[in-house]
Amino acid sequence: MRYVIALFLAGLIYENCQAQVVPFRNYRPGERYLYHITTESIRNGKSSGQSVAISEHTVVQDTVGFSERVKWVDKKIHQGDTILNQAGIAKQVPEYKISLAPGGKVLLPALDNPDMVGEITDLNTFYVAISPALNAQKLSEQQMVLKNPEIREGNFADNKRILFGKDCMIVTQELLKSGGEYLELKTTFSPPVNSCMRLLADSALKLSTDSAFNFQMIQKGPNEKVNYFWGIESFEIVTKVDRRTGKIMEATMVNDLNLKMLYNAAADLKKYDASLPVIIKRKVHLKLVSKNE
Repeated sequence: MRYVIALFLAGLIYENCQAQVVPFRNYRPGERYLYHITTESIRNGKSSGQSVAISEHTVVQDTVGFSERVKWVDKKIHQGDTILNQAGIAKQVPEYKISLAPGGKVLLPALDNPDMVGEITDLNTFYVAISPALNAQKLSEQQMVLKNPEIREGNFADNKRILFGKDCMIVTQELLKSGGEYLELKTTFSPPVNSCMRLLADSALKLSTDSAFNFQMIQKGPNEKVNYFWGIESFEIVTKVDRRTGKIMEATMVNDLNLKMLYNAAADLKKYDASLPVIIKRKVHLKLVSKNE
């Protein structure tokens, strides 16, 4: 009887191992690698150029387990034939930790450097997309699509250039490719059916063409004025993952924002010079460029 039970339990363990297609991150102490993060943005049909930043990751272990110590080492902005070197600005970002290990956390560090907010939040989003918290590891051949019921909220204010910045999303995971050395996952961040935040400006209600929205931002302007943005935001991320280590090999994020803006508004948002549509499409590519395993 015990033999039969042992076989039954062994069969369950084998089936569960077989069912888990997406691996947890398998860290090794001392691993060090670099990621290039390339960002292209189009605003109202006009390109704003391209930026390329480099983050250096070192695997460390402490009392709470494994994590990656992130250090930003370079950034360049390409605008036509002009290249603006912002390596010094990138290196000013204090080192911080993120972890894709079971029980690990992918938290934003303090956003004290306005010129690096985009890179820091985008890297964070790439990691969050395949983190255990969003249940990527529950995908299998039997469950190719998984919708997380919880609304996920983000805060990207730096209190310097972005005085207020919040969004809220529903996340859906999809297994695109499971065979071979690498997996491919698609993570979709979509607006909830109903609005998930309160409008900061009453006058914005008059600009609404949709009842639901999931993005608001207040950007500092000149002479104590601000620009207030609100509307609909969505992300779609396709990630290539090493089946053996769970490491991100590369990933592409398409970020669409369909917004309205109160331009040159008073701090209380009651008066403004103009209301304008703002359509932004961002394409961000993350690529592992050196690895040491």
